[in-house]
Amino acid sequence: MNMTVKRDQIDPLYVIFEQHLYNFQDSDTDRKTFIGNIVLEYFSYLRKMNIVIPKSLEGPVFEELASQVSTMLVKKIYGCVSIQDYQKQIPQPLRKKARTRYARLKKAG
Repeated sequence: MNMTVKRDQIDPLYVIFEQHLYNFQDSDTDRKTFIGNIVLEYFSYLRKMNIVIPKSLEGPVFEELASQVSTMLVKKIYGCVSIQDYQKQIPQPLRKKARTRYARLKKAG
């Protein structure tokens, strides 16, 4: 089986992460819940793409993905006090680009 990945294709996990980050609204949501919601949406995306994660591996895969999302969050908002503080710094063209990528991802899945 020949699988090729486009160099300019962005990882769907990152696209989902970026969408959640740029549109974060609930300041009462803790970090674990925020990350969990991203991973759950990614699992949903994988199912729509007919990618199956065996039930016995869902827990370890969830934990690994949560760790990756946590790392992305730290790197993305480094130097900001909160996600809201980070959101204030995001230029509108960047928000629009993220929204477009997310819409494409939702359409594909």
